[in-house]
Amino acid sequence: MIINIKKYRNLILGLLLSFTACSPENSGIIGYSYHNITAKYNAYFIANEKLQEVLLEIEEAHKNNFNRVLKIKEPIDTVIVNSNSEKVEDVIKKASIAIQRHKVSKWVDDSYILVGIARMLNQEFEESIETLKYVNVNSKDEQTKYLALTHLIRTFTEYGELNNALAVIDYLNRQKLSKSNKRALYLNAAHYYQITNNPNNIIKYLSAAIKLMRKGPEKAKMHFILGQLYQKSQLDAVAYDNYNEVLSNRPPYELSFYARLNMAQVTELSKGDDVKKIRKYFEQLLKDGKNVEFKDKIYYEMAEFELKQDNIDEAIPFYKSSIAESIDNPRQKSFSYHKLGLLYFDKLKKYPLAKAYYDSAYNIMPKDESIYPQVETRHEVLSDFIKQFNTIHDNDSLLNLAKMDSSSLNEVFLTLRNDRISKEKEEEKKRKRAERNQAANTKQSAFEDEPSLQTNTAPGGGFYFYDQSTVAQGRNTFKRTWGDRSLQDNWRIKRNQIFEDNSSTEDGGEIAKEEQISKSEISEEELIAQERQDFYNSIPFEQEEQQRLNEEMEVAYYKLGNIYNFDIKEKNDAVKTYETLLARYPETEYRAEILYLLYIYYENKEPEKASNFADELLKKFPDTIFAKLIENPNYQEESNLASAKVKVIYEKAYRLYQNENYKEATKEINEGLNNYPENDYEDNLKLLETLIAGITDGKNTYRFKLQNFLEDYPESELYDFAKSLLAAIDQLDKKQQEREKIKYIPFFDQAHYFVVVYEKNKALSGVLPQEIEAFAEKFFPDQELNAGNLVFNDDYSMVLLSEFEGKSSAEAFYKKFNGDLSPLKNFSSLNFSNFIISKDNFQIFYQAKVVDSYTDFFNINYKVTP
Repeated sequence: MIINIKKYRNLILGLLLSFTACSPENSGIIGYSYHNITAKYNAYFIANEKLQEVLLEIEEAHKNNFNRVLKIKEPIDTVIVNSNSEKVEDVIKKASIAIQRHKVSKWVDDSYILVGIARMLNQEFEESIETLKYVNVNSKDEQTKYLALTHLIRTFTEYGELNNALAVIDYLNRQKLSKSNKRALYLNAAHYYQITNNPNNIIKYLSAAIKLMRKGPEKAKMHFILGQLYQKSQLDAVAYDNYNEVLSNRPPYELSFYARLNMAQVTELSKGDDVKKIRKYFEQLLKDGKNVEFKDKIYYEMAEFELKQDNIDEAIPFYKSSIAESIDNPRQKSFSYHKLGLLYFDKLKKYPLAKAYYDSAYNIMPKDESIYPQVETRHEVLSDFIKQFNTIHDNDSLLNLAKMDSSSLNEVFLTLRNDRISKEKEEEKKRKRAERNQAANTKQSAFEDEPSLQTNTAPGGGFYFYDQSTVAQGRNTFKRTWGDRSLQDNWRIKRNQIFEDNSSTEDGGEIAKEEQISKSEISEEELIAQERQDFYNSIPFEQEEQQRLNEEMEVAYYKLGNIYNFDIKEKNDAVKTYETLLARYPETEYRAEILYLLYIYYENKEPEKASNFADELLKKFPDTIFAKLIENPNYQEESNLASAKVKVIYEKAYRLYQNENYKEATKEINEGLNNYPENDYEDNLKLLETLIAGITDGKNTYRFKLQNFLEDYPESELYDFAKSLLAAIDQLDKKQQEREKIKYIPFFDQAHYFVVVYEKNKALSGVLPQEIEAFAEKFFPDQELNAGNLVFNDDYSMVLLSEFEGKSSAEAFYKKFNGDLSPLKNFSSLNFSNFIISKDNFQIFYQAKVVDSYTDFFNINYKVTP
């Protein structure tokens, strides 16, 4: 067969050229074009598409909190990154193809940048930084260098290297950047300043970035953020302009809605017509069918608007409507609860209602809200307030009932019973009406979401023993104390037989039997008699029980007065509470303190009354700090001055102690104790004296002085610390005895292990072996080292890296591991110990189970200074 060479010459030449162009280093015209096209479309394009998919998923998953300034850059969600780990790895793989196979391509640097971004998403910040720096150093294109640096700003910011991020921002500000690079710089710089909480610079860089952005959702979002920042700075007119710009940039509906809502907030009102206009605007928003899911927010803003006009009565129903309309937005719901709590607390002084709303806010408010600590504090104050208030109210009611005769008690019982029945009938009517309304319209009333107030009412208004759970508890308590007694005059002094509780099964059977008897089988007379018995059982007729209730009330009056005085700042109510306490309990242990507080209150209002309180205080309680404050108003200042001087002495003595100058430290301590009695630092000086004695005079003296300190200063803040020091001595003795029993072998010509001992931590046990093994692979690739977890004892776990051929190689690894690149720096907040150990000694160590038993032997026998 004869081949026509001429016919196939062009085909053969084309194939030869293609094979030649495939060489990664070929930089000829044909080779350069080939590598550019292949790198772009076979590698870079695919890698970039996958990266954008991951970034888009992070963006879409981020839920904006419109009650705060929106995030310029969505936080990197590691959950989403991990779920897309294959895509991220594919980005690196595809970009690496462009780098390795098409070295002469102009897309190599861009591919490196993709790798750097992917590394950042994987939280591999050091690798990301190295990659982006490489582009900056080696790229021949200036703008590509600058692009890499704009991404480096983000990586430094996410890594927490804020000074480095700022340095890059300053550098790029001095360079001539392309329009796209300027935009990237400004956005990443704005993100940096948002992380570092610098609103002025956020505004500066966002404003610059917006000028370089095309119309669209991203530009709308940046205008919205600017609007929020200007609104927070009370520059309402500029905020309004930015919110208005949001609407002209094709925003998503949610962003559009909040922009319109915020525009109403920053509209300047100059006359009544403007107020009507805003109200009408809110009504239109409510009627818009697209805003159904935003009704809670609309009602909230309507309430806020009315509050700004000082229309509290109009604001409250709107807050309640916001609560009722809030279906799947606990954050917004918690704000409405909080605002209602504030109004009932600060404005209306209705503390039980305030407490109920604060309870609701506290229970559902996300803890990342800035006002959460305030809500938590107020919730605790009001919880304590209601507790003390109810203690006084309930105990007082019970004590008053105990003073009545049987006839009066029966009248009270019948009155309460009739009131309860009427209330139950009314509640039943409401329930049926609500059921009918619900059937017609599933929407709940704005008031149905109001928190229930679990407070007891006074006799005549429904008493707590009609709460069936409370009645049952009272009945069981009564039976345990008195046994079963019939209702009769002077029942409490008649000795009836008290049956012992021999079997919980028997009791359970009796209860079950009682529950089987339905109300329909009990006559009206029997039911009334049973309820009357329950009523009597709740009353404290015995002197001992009455004494207990009075003691509870005394403490409750004192605490309630202090809450009024110091937490709620209602001085008049505080004074009434204090005076009631003194009148009802003249021998109260709090009398001296309350006399002083009343003296302070009346000093400028009614001097004569104040003088009476002062005279009693000086006469009956002359040695108290309160009497000394009246005799010498500067007593506290002088005491504080003495304490300040002693504090200086203490700090000087402590520095001497740290510098091991124990003689001079002791001299300073003695000066403070002898020259300044009655100061706040006496216990500090005495404990420091004890610590020095432990060093200079030995363990026995140390133990003796610690025991004396605990006896002399039981109220000191240092008491628990001193107690722990005493316990540590005993523990040290025990450990010393254990260590002395353990003997290690000084034979080192054998295989060694590297060991890290750490307190048990589930998260750490999964990460630490990988970190250590990765470190070994990176710096000691020639040695096949494997890491694994071992349980050491109940408190500690260990990682074992094995095995080194001998002592010298193990020492080299130890030094490197404990150097600047140690992986343990990533876990600096946790406690570790690490060492190298021979195979034989490891068996001894692992059997002994004493963490620090090996320390002295290790330090003596190994050259391990990093």
